[in-house]
Amino acid sequence: MRTFWTYFFIFLAIVVITQAFQYLTSSQAFEFDYGIILKQLSLVILIALITSYIVPRKKKNPFKEKAN
Repeated sequence: MRTFWTYFFIFLAIVVITQAFQYLTSSQAFEFDYGIILKQLSLVILIALITSYIVPRKKKNPFKEKAN
């Protein structure tokens, strides 16, 4: 679950930066649409879930033991 939260916050930061850039460069009045924000958040959750399951986790090597 740790990798999910890592990817979630990475993709959420990308969405927030994109929204801030859109707000700062808009020549018209910026409208805050909750539907679009909800779609973006659901996409971020979905992509973070898929990415966390696709990326292989580090497995412990059972043959690598300390010599006494």
